[in-house]
Amino acid sequence: MLQVLGEIGCVVANFIIYLAFGTLITRRKNQDWPLGLSILIGFFLYYSLFFFCCVPIMARFRPLSMLTGLWVPIAGMIVLVSCVLNGKAWYEKLKQTAAQIKAHPTIFVLLLLIVIPQVIIVTRAYNFTLDAAYYVANVATSVETNMMNVYDPFTGAWQDHYEMRYFFATYSMNDAVICQLTGIPALIQTKTIMAAVIILLTNLLYYLIAKMLFPQNDKAVVLMLGLMFLINLTFITIYTSSLFLMTRTYEGKAIVGNLSLLAVFYLYMLLLKEERMPRIWLMIFLICFGSMTISSSANMLLPAGLSILFVPLALIKKDFKILPRYVACMLPGLVMAVTYVAYVKGYFVLYTYPR
Repeated sequence: MLQVLGEIGCVVANFIIYLAFGTLITRRKNQDWPLGLSILIGFFLYYSLFFFCCVPIMARFRPLSMLTGLWVPIAGMIVLVSCVLNGKAWYEKLKQTAAQIKAHPTIFVLLLLIVIPQVIIVTRAYNFTLDAAYYVANVATSVETNMMNVYDPFTGAWQDHYEMRYFFATYSMNDAVICQLTGIPALIQTKTIMAAVIILLTNLLYYLIAKMLFPQNDKAVVLMLGLMFLINLTFITIYTSSLFLMTRTYEGKAIVGNLSLLAVFYLYMLLLKEERMPRIWLMIFLICFGSMTISSSANMLLPAGLSILFVPLALIKKDFKILPRYVACMLPGLVMAVTYVAYVKGYFVLYTYPR
């Protein structure tokens, strides 16, 4: 029971951190701002900033403890600053949320009955795939050796150069930092805590989309979330993102396929409805950049998704100012894709030791 309570506390702590990061982007003085979107944007902003701390340290063959010593104060300072700037706004938002729950307690209970079983399923499922083992083993190896991506997590053998598929995808190194800082086992951090976080974030995004589609119909919102749960539970094949969401939740590809693409789609819906939300293109850019730091799969999926959505949007609205913004959002993925191709072709290599 104590372990379960500890895991719940860690999940809550993650959401508080994401809210603190995200509110710095989404909140504008004297303007309404969505609490759920702040948490989502905070998730991607968190990993975007972590990337800039992690990559230089890893490239110079420095230990994991150096990254921990650098990132923890930076993240703590950002959270503290956000608390000072946004604490009152958070209090007002929480009061509004509590009032909504009090006014519609049945809806709230139904939403819990939809979401909680998903958390239980993904955190208690047994996953024996090679990729799933790699993510957990890589975090455990990094903590035990106090190095990052230097040793093969399956054999323990030293690798003389960094594998570019994982070098820029620094998501798992954040798990290693958390494990080193708190002493949480790698298996618990990756497969339980972060899996629960991703499931909750995905359902939060479903909720935001449902509220946009059915703004005055809470029953339809509950029905949509229930149907999404049913679809994700029963459409587990190699051709669907449901496979990754429900069985490989803590892998980077699961986040890109279920969270990143849908988050971009949600913001696309806001643009389509001509919502005057400030900094919306900055949010799209942060999602694209943050996704690149989570999984290399984003380097292909996000540019493709952006092209499918925003080229037609420019034509629909006859606003070609959209195109340069769309290209700017594609750049992180395209740059990383070109970098990986150059690595595969042998144009450069990053060694795991000083030269």
